[in-house]
Amino acid sequence: MNEYVTAVLDAATDPDLAGDEATSLRERLGAAGLLAVPGPPRTRPAAADLARARTEASRGTPLSSLVEQGR
Repeated sequence: MNEYVTAVLDAATDPDLAGDEATSLRERLGAAGLLAVPGPPRTRPAAADLARARTEASRGTPLSSLVEQGR
């Protein structure tokens, strides 16, 4: 079973796979509506936005404190 699942996932995600079995699996997954349609490429957030998000995320009660309090 694991080998089949691996083959299905490889066929669905690896465009370099060529061959009858991979093509067949992709077609079956597409017919079942299980293949995601690729969208437009995404861009990374700006470094300043990431730094600001990290600062905001580091505020508040640390998780270790909540664990110690048994919450």
